[in-house]
Order: sequence, then structure tokens, then C-alpha cells
Amino acid sequence: MKILLTLPGPDLASTDFLRSGAVVHVPAADSAPDDALLAALLRHGARALITTRRPADTLLRAWAEHTAGPVHVAYVPGDVDPTSADPASAAPTRRPIHPAYPVHEFTLDGTGLDAIAGALARCERAAALARPIPAGTAPEAGGPREAFVIGAGVVGLVTALHLADHGYRVTVVDRSPAPGTADWQAYGCTHGGDDARMFTLTEMDTYGNQDFRGEAPEWFRQPVEKHGWLALDPATLTARERDWIEEFESVPSWLARGYNADVFSLTAEAGQGWTALRARFPRLFEDVALAEDILRVYADPDHFRASLERHHALGAVLRRLSAAELAREYPALAAPVRSGTLVGGILVPGFTVNVHRFAERAIELLTGLSARFHWDTPVTGVRRGADGAVTGFDCGVPVPAHTHVVASPGVDGAALLHGTPCEGRIHGVIGGWARVENRAPALRTSLKVARRGHVTEDANVTVARDGDGREILIVGSGYGYTGAAGEPEERQLAALRAGIADTVERLFGASDEPDASSRPSDNYGFKYCVRPWTATSLGLYHAEPFGPRGALYVVTGGHNTGGFAQAPVTARAVLASLRGEPHPMHTLYHPERYPSFATGASSDGASSDRDEDHSPCTPIPRWIRPTGTSSVPSASR
Repeated sequence: MKILLTLPGPDLASTDFLRSGAVVHVPAADSAPDDALLAALLRHGARALITTRRPADTLLRAWAEHTAGPVHVAYVPGDVDPTSADPASAAPTRRPIHPAYPVHEFTLDGTGLDAIAGALARCERAAALARPIPAGTAPEAGGPREAFVIGAGVVGLVTALHLADHGYRVTVVDRSPAPGTADWQAYGCTHGGDDARMFTLTEMDTYGNQDFRGEAPEWFRQPVEKHGWLALDPATLTARERDWIEEFESVPSWLARGYNADVFSLTAEAGQGWTALRARFPRLFEDVALAEDILRVYADPDHFRASLERHHALGAVLRRLSAAELAREYPALAAPVRSGTLVGGILVPGFTVNVHRFAERAIELLTGLSARFHWDTPVTGVRRGADGAVTGFDCGVPVPAHTHVVASPGVDGAALLHGTPCEGRIHGVIGGWARVENRAPALRTSLKVARRGHVTEDANVTVARDGDGREILIVGSGYGYTGAAGEPEERQLAALRAGIADTVERLFGASDEPDASSRPSDNYGFKYCVRPWTATSLGLYHAEPFGPRGALYVVTGGHNTGGFAQAPVTARAVLASLRGEPHPMHTLYHPERYPSFATGASSDGASSDRDEDHSPCTPIPRWIRPTGTSSVPSASR
């Protein structure tokens, strides 16, 4: 996608706005006659224009006609002070200027860098949302009433439950043994990682550069032991892995900010979905060590202030706490406050659960809804015809041609991505887990710990219970890039372990490992899980036809740290696809979104009748807590 930018003024050369080549700056065209502006748009193959004045309808009509697809224009209205730096703008409108191709236009306030960044992101987002997406056929219109779900991790289970609750007959297959029947290394992240998951409104984030004049972080080029994210020997990186790292570094700051807004918007919808799930299926949250609200704590004053501003912008601050208030109201944190390790905190909406118990409850509920489970049943391939269309699946149990197939493959499901635009886009980032006693004075609220510049910069500390009901803390942290299927170096894993141990010691002193539990999966010194990651930090969503009766093959994944957090909105997006309905995730997480922008290829396709406006500001839901729960762990846990 090419964007023509004619706004004069800011020193764009000092930013990363123009480095990709997808944004072309021609300030002379800002005051040029319409025929010269049209010539510039066509010469550069632009599908979006950011300018100081609204072009005439005749120009817009001719531009859309030559482009043969939707076009997007942002401009400063005449009654707005053009020196304003406020990036706020009106929602985009779709005008009937051309009979076949829509013109999406919106106004922006000012010509400063923030305003330009916002306009660029809106143009890219509008183009992404205009992409045509394959849709299934609803059951009442003759479409399938069956769904075959590949992968029994938390995303697959929540999706299966949502589909079953809406009348679909569900089958779930998973390559691993039944949960709890084998060593943790036999499982993926949900059942193999530790028994803790967290939801916050910023749980899934964009990790690229968001500083207009900054450089892309080299996390994937620096080893973990030097505070980077590379867990592999650099000499073993494949060409595909090097390309993946270069793609991560190539995302410009304004687009990373736009992606962040899209991720947060979908997570806000997921929050609404969690509220609905808790009301619809209270059994899911029984005896799962549910702990309400999350306390974010900070080691760096500047980071604390910046994070507070960010969470205020999201409407996600329940309370700000000074260091003195932290020590007084959370006695378990008094020692790290006294030592200077913690300088303040923010109480934010969210919750944590024992995810293994949560998964057990989901399997129980699905079984009660007549879902069938097949464990130790890998799907080893996707069969395609000469035209590339999906014709079947290589699986130990039959996959009927009249059923929808939904895959949540994680890191190890590359065979399920073959032939899709998701192929090669999911790589692994390893993290670690440790358990410590929750000794007096016990912690009652789960934490997100931010230690800027530390080898394990972010850590989740989850208030939990072991298999025998004893109070424990589960600490998860660390980023180590393992590529497409790489083997991490032991010294990088050692650096990750040491980083987590240091966080534990700084917060809780020389804590001991908990006593052994009667549940075998509880008993370990240290464990890992490899999270599915994408270079853009966006998740992936892909749908394509399967069979002749309106069935779909749907792929979801690549949620980095946000698989659990975004599970309900992923389930909603899948149900929408199966019913032939639109959902923002279909296009915002489309695997070709960034490649289409970066290469200048068209992502617009044909005109769409769907609502093209997707605000990145979905309202933050108010938590509807199940009857009988509170923010303090109950005695029954």
C-alpha cells in the first residue's frame, strides 16, 4: 500500500516514517492544481492521501476510477488550526463519490508528527479493513452445524465452548495426551506451562519501536545473557529466521502505534467476552484460584510515570499507589519498597486463574455439551487440490468434508499452516516459570513486575494454589527467541533462570520452593514454555473455504503473551466467520496485512459492504464479578 503525504512542516527526515518506501512525501503537491495532485497520486500508485485540504470530488472520483478500488483521504478542515499537535480526528466516513469504489475520508487536527502518525495509521487500518474475507454459511442457511477444533489449549477450548454454546456439534483433537496424564514436556503452553494465566487490558502488546525518532530495538539480535531476546546460537539462524527478525525491525513507529491500538481494542472486547463467560458459565471459575484486579509495580520512576499515563489513556487505572502506600497496603511488598526495588504501583482491571484447573472445567463443560475429545491425535497435514483448495486433513480420526475446521496450532503446528498465508509467520519465544511459597505476610493480589533494563524485564507473579490447595506464588517471565524450530543454548536458558531467580529474591527474599504436591505436574524446579510469536506482534487470523457446503478452514494464533487474554474475542471472531458475519479480527489480524503494506501491494481488493470503521477505542468493560467472589483468595482455595 502506498500513501502519498503532502503535509509540509515537520522534519520527517529525522523520523522513521519514510524509511519503508510505502509512505511518499511530496510537499510540493500540497498546493498544486488538482490535475498535478492526481498525477502524483497515480505516478506513485497511492491508495491513500494525507493533505491539508480536501480534494475536489472530481479528483477523488478519477483517483478511485484509476485505482479500481477503495481510496482513503485525510485532510485538515478549514476551521481547524493547522499548527495543532492534537492527533484526535473524526471517525472516517464513506462517501458515494464513485458508484463502484468507495472513498473513505476523515479529518485530522493539525500537521504535527502525532497528527501525521495518527492519519497514517488510520489510512493503513481503513485499507486493511476493506480486505475481502471468505465467509462461511450459517446453519440456518444450509451451512454446517459441526466444528472440528484442532488444539485443546486455552484458545481452542474457549472457542470450542463458544461454538458448542451456539449450537454447533464440536469435536476437539489434540496431539498431546489427556491433560495431567504425562510429563509437562509432552504438552503445549496451556497444559505444559505453569498453572497460571492473567488477563489485563494490556496483556498482549506491540514490542516494536514506537518512538518516531528512535531505532528498532535489536532484541532478537542480542543474546538473553546481554539483555536481548536471542536464545539461539546466531550462527544457526536460518534465512527465514533472519527475514523474520528483519520484518520485526522494519515496522515503522507510527504503524507499531496503530497496531498497538488495534491489539488493545481487541483485548477490550475480550474483556467483555470474559465478563459474559463468567456470567454464562460460572463453573469455569470455580476452584481456579480466581484473584481479581492486578497490581502493576515498577522499579524505575520514569517507567512508572509513562505507564501511568498510558493506562490513564486506556481508562484502565483503578488506583495509583505511591511507594509508601504499596508498603502499607501490601505488606508482602514492604521489604522491596524499603530496599528501593519498587517505587510505585498501579492497580488495574484484570484477574488471574489456575489455568490447568480452568482447562479442566472447560473440558467438563464441553463434555456436558456433547463435545467429543480425541487425545494423542495429531493432525499432520492439510491436503490441497491442484487449485490449492483445501480438500482434507491428515488425522487419526476422520474429518468430514461437511464440517468447519478451526486450528489453533501454537508453535509446533507448522504443518497446519502449509499453503496458507500464515506459513512461516509464527516463531517461538521461550519463557520460564518458577514457584515459591506465599509465606506470611501473604500476597493477595497478583502482580505485573516491571524492571526496565533487567534480563527478565517483565514478570507475572500469580497468586495461586497447588494441587493440594496450598497457597503459592507462580512467577513467569523471560523472552528467548527460538525461531521456527530452534534449540535454545543452555547458557541463554541459564541467564533466563538467573533473571527470574533475581526477581524472586528482590521481591520476596530467599524464598524456598513449595513442598511437593500430590499433583505430579506441580513438582518441578523450573519449567519452560514456548509462546507463538509474530514479527509484527499482531495475532494471526485466516479463513478459507473447505468443501462444497459453505464450510471453512480457520487458523488462529500468534498471540505472543496474549493467547489467554484474547481467547474470548478469538472465539467470537471464529463464530462470526462460520456464520458469514464480519468481525474486526478477520482483517486486523490478517497475515498479509503488514506484507501488503510493506511491499506496496494492494490489500484493498473489491468494494466491501461491511462497515469500514473500527475504532481502536472499544470501551473498557466494567467487571461483573460472579456471585461469591472477591479480590481476596477464598479459604476453599
